[in-house]
Amino acid sequence: MGDIMIFIWLGVICISAIFEFITFEMAGIWFVAGGILALLLALVGVDIVWQIVAFFALSLVLLLALRKFCLRVLLKKDEKTNVDALVGTTAKLLTAITPDNPGSLRINDVVWTAIATKASAKIESDTEVKIIKVQGNKLFVEPAE
Repeated sequence: MGDIMIFIWLGVICISAIFEFITFEMAGIWFVAGGILALLLALVGVDIVWQIVAFFALSLVLLLALRKFCLRVLLKKDEKTNVDALVGTTAKLLTAITPDNPGSLRINDVVWTAIATKASAKIESDTEVKIIKVQGNKLFVEPAE
C-alpha cells in the first residue's frame, strides 16, 4: 500500500497544480503543498492515516491563512478603473452649485451630483469644472483653470 500512495500523492499534486494553473484562484496551490508533505511522509513509510491527516491539515491551514493575502498581493492593480478614472477629468455644469444646493453635471450620458470643494463656493451653470474627488454618487469639483 505504501508504494501506491506515492503515486496517488503524485497524482494529487499534479491535479492540484493543473487546477491552479487553469483557475488562478489561489485554491489549488495549497493542496500542492499538502500533497508534497503527504508524499514525503509516504516515502519514509508513515501510516496512510497520518499522510491523509497531514495533507488536509497543511492544505487547509495554508488555504485559510494565506489565500486572501496572496490574492490581494498578486492581483493588485494600480490602474484606475470605473469611477476612479473620473478624477482629474473636466465637464460642464448643467446646474449651478450654491452653498446650499449641489449642482449637476453629465459625463458619458450619466448625470452626477456635483459639490464644490469649498463649502462657500458658488459656481455658475455651463462652467467647466475639474473633478477632484468621487465619494459615492457625488463628484467634488472646482472650476477648471
